Amino acid sequence: MPRRLPPPLPGTTWPQCIVLGLAMALVTSSFGLLQPFSAPYLRAAGLSTWDINLVSGIALLSGMLVQPLLGRLSDHLDARRPAMILMGVLAAVAYGLFPFVSGIWQFLLLTTIGLNGFHYLNTVGGVIIGRIAGPAAGGAAYSRFRVFGSIGYVIVAKISGWLLPSTAGMTTADLRPVFVFGPLFFVAIAILASWVPDPKRGTAIHDVAPAGATPTSSPMASQVTPMPRLIPMFLIAYAFYQGPLYGVSANLPLYLTEKLHATASDLGTFFAFGVVAEVLVMFQVGKYTDRFGRRPALLLAFALLPVRLVGYILAPTPFWAAVVQSLHGLNFGIVGAIAIAYVNDCAEDNRRGTEQARLGVTASVATAISQWLCGWIIQRFGFPMMFYAMSGVATLGAIWMFLLVDESHPAHRGRRAILSRKQLLDAG
Repeated sequence: MPRRLPPPLPGTTWPQCIVLGLAMALVTSSFGLLQPFSAPYLRAAGLSTWDINLVSGIALLSGMLVQPLLGRLSDHLDARRPAMILMGVLAAVAYGLFPFVSGIWQFLLLTTIGLNGFHYLNTVGGVIIGRIAGPAAGGAAYSRFRVFGSIGYVIVAKISGWLLPSTAGMTTADLRPVFVFGPLFFVAIAILASWVPDPKRGTAIHDVAPAGATPTSSPMASQVTPMPRLIPMFLIAYAFYQGPLYGVSANLPLYLTEKLHATASDLGTFFAFGVVAEVLVMFQVGKYTDRFGRRPALLLAFALLPVRLVGYILAPTPFWAAVVQSLHGLNFGIVGAIAIAYVNDCAEDNRRGTEQARLGVTASVATAISQWLCGWIIQRFGFPMMFYAMSGVATLGAIWMFLLVDESHPAHRGRRAILSRKQLLDAG
């Protein structure tokens, strides 16, 4: 009799893994609609470049208050399902109301609700998998699940590009379908959340045997010492990385449509290029970092970002811009998964939700500041100067990562940064 294939997460069942994977896939897939077309929609609704960046920046900055509260609430209740259901419903309502409002303040309110829902749903999967898989295999486990969301993003982005008008200069009526079908992803997530595995503190699934088997203790759970002191230095590097990456990304649809005259199909292809590369990277990066440590892969991604940002200036057509965007596969394909694994490596078990919320807040604050700066630079100096300035900021992040961020993986913690935090403080 053939041996049954075990589920990808130890101690779980196949239905649990399928539900978790589908929920995570739908979160990422939703942005296959919303990321390429939200900024063009706001532009068509009459907002300026500064207004668009102001709306998105304030919405992200609100994460400083909302995301830690959600993380602490989940840790206090030792449950993630209620918050997943709530944020899925709120995000669906917020994005669904876009076609019925006008004006910067109404868009600001809806964007704030929608983005906070998305960001919580995007990070909670990492918390769940970190508890189930443990630090030793958390990178590979998260990447295996995260990759299906990337595949969904590509499919959704391409289909939406084909269905929307194939001419430049889209109107709000042309883009209305984005906010009809996009909210349905969040409705589906809220429904699936009722069946997502939700391991409790002290009884994580990787420490509990399946029904009918003898419970065993995870060796990693008893031997791995949390290292929360590593997290602040990593978060500083992460801020210098995340800000330029997503400050520029928020303005790429405007750059493509206004300077390179891209159509809806071009936008779908552009973002799909990056995510296809991301999928290829994610298939291997988690396994690689579990074997060799988080730091080498993170250093590669951090060093590549400044080069990529300058590359957009040299692209003469939407196609060549999409070729540059394929480097996003190494950027997000590595950091998108491994940043969550890094924090899970270091965090205490009863603070994983809180620490992942800190990671989300860092990303939100850095991106908000970057978007405001990008909007101001575009208004005053144009798009090329934005790319140069953000490349410079990303270079600072790469230097900080190289000099000051230690390895987090339990098996490779002997690898230290070039400088210690004590040396840095002494030098100051």
